[in-house]
Amino acid sequence: MNATKGNVFVCCLLSILAMLPLTGLASSAVDNTKNRCQVMKLEVSRLPDLTIPRASHQLFYVNHEAVVAGGHTDGFVPTATAEYFKGGKWHVMKMVYNHDYGLSVVLKSGKVLLAGGSSEPIGIGQTFLAEIYDPVTHTFNASTCLDHKRAGASGLEIDSGRVVIAGNWYHDDGIEVFDGDRHFTYIKNVTVEHALPHLFRVDHDEVVLFGSLSTRGDTFVSATADRLNNDTLHIPLFDTWYPLVVPPHRDGESFIGDESKGVYAYLFPVRNDAGQVALAKVENGVFSLLPTVCPIPMKSSMGGIIYYSAVIVDRQRGIAFLMGTNSDYQIHPEKGFRTYVLRIDYAQATKGKGAPLTLYYTDPLPITPDYTPVLTDEGDILIAGGLTTEVSNFAPSGNVYLLRTGNPSAPVASAKNWWIGLLALIGLAIVTVLVYKRWRRKTVSQTDETVIERIDDSIPPVAPAPYADDSSADHELLRRICDLMEEQQLYLNVNLKLRDVAIALGSNRTSISNCINNLRGCSFSQFINIYRINHALELMRSQSDVRINEVWRASGFSNESSFFRSFKSVTGMTPSDWKSQTD
Repeated sequence: MNATKGNVFVCCLLSILAMLPLTGLASSAVDNTKNRCQVMKLEVSRLPDLTIPRASHQLFYVNHEAVVAGGHTDGFVPTATAEYFKGGKWHVMKMVYNHDYGLSVVLKSGKVLLAGGSSEPIGIGQTFLAEIYDPVTHTFNASTCLDHKRAGASGLEIDSGRVVIAGNWYHDDGIEVFDGDRHFTYIKNVTVEHALPHLFRVDHDEVVLFGSLSTRGDTFVSATADRLNNDTLHIPLFDTWYPLVVPPHRDGESFIGDESKGVYAYLFPVRNDAGQVALAKVENGVFSLLPTVCPIPMKSSMGGIIYYSAVIVDRQRGIAFLMGTNSDYQIHPEKGFRTYVLRIDYAQATKGKGAPLTLYYTDPLPITPDYTPVLTDEGDILIAGGLTTEVSNFAPSGNVYLLRTGNPSAPVASAKNWWIGLLALIGLAIVTVLVYKRWRRKTVSQTDETVIERIDDSIPPVAPAPYADDSSADHELLRRICDLMEEQQLYLNVNLKLRDVAIALGSNRTSISNCINNLRGCSFSQFINIYRINHALELMRSQSDVRINEVWRASGFSNESSFFRSFKSVTGMTPSDWKSQTD
């Protein structure tokens, strides 16, 4: 759809969400669901329908109640109504404004700020309008207006209780601040204008903002981020990984830090040129990929997957969720929208291990949300309203579903899975016999992974040289290995094993080990650690105030001693000496 001022905001956004991941499916050589990522069917409960079907609305969970507010209803007509769910049914409330394509921020007070949105039906224009929802009295009260009229904006409350707001749709962007009471103050222009930007705290009063969607609906790539109080920031991670375009969201619900300890950390989805999606983490201004036990699966046995949401965090359980749907929904909308929920046990990644991933899926549903869903008190995911299988803003949905992530079902069992399990047991028995025989002979093949992991971890002081332009099988394999490392940054996975690379390339451990040994003259562990050291050097070079303990964790090392030993072997000096020399 060509971008014009009167364009339908959500149709444009859905088109972008559909197109971006699909560009990489053809080049994704591996079905990653086979690599230690469990696949489980999710229990879904149908709740009573909304009284008023709606899309492009705000959905939040406050005072133990789900609330839908504003948006537009049948005929693409804005509705200044809201509903809250209590006693098994929806209760309609009157709002002051409709905030179609607006923003919402759940405040520490328990109240909710709603602001901006389209000024006319069918998603045209922007507004200055703002109001506060009180979940105790179920009332909406008008506030003073925004300083800048906006639609497609984002907001985030900082420690002082002020709310930072940025982003716009078909209008100038900029940063303004709500004082928490009645006043909005314009702070400054932005270097890069965005629609639906991410806003994350990097300190108690500092916010960084970035994204990949322009105010005109175009996707773009920029490694530059604006900040509330300081100059722009260059983010090296964005040279190869780009923020995923997501619908209206609240970045406060992606927080995994601890303000009491001065830790400001968030998770957000990113993708690379190959279409692979990964999880990024920003902690006190340091951007890195979150190590995971396997790459995020881009397809399942049921087809391709499009991830479309911001990350939803359940801090109490130390887990997070990323929402997805079937990639062919625009081609076959009559089949419905199969919902995927990727569970990320992010807390386990802080213990020197990659975060375990679990992919949940549902049967096809007749609805796709045009926003990021919310978590309930029980840890379940609530979806309410959105677009129907017609993918039309003129006939939105009133359907409501509860995805039982608080108590997911057991892994799906089938005859096929039973045979796979049996074959796995047979394979394990064969491996056990072979290992026993090798132990009895007291000789072990040099290419066996167990030996590779026992080799001294020192690294020759050389960077990973580019592969030679040679048509031999070894050189071609090395090219593929290097491409895998550089494009997907697998070395940042602290638990990366030789077999992981073999599976990703459809090869075997012996071939990969021999290839690295013959052409690079080092072991697999040494080869991977060279990439990690280069990553660490780039972090210290670009962020002079970064702490050493943050560097080795963000570079894929499992412990500090391994990092120091590898670092000195590559550079000839300690990390502290290297930093002092480059300052």
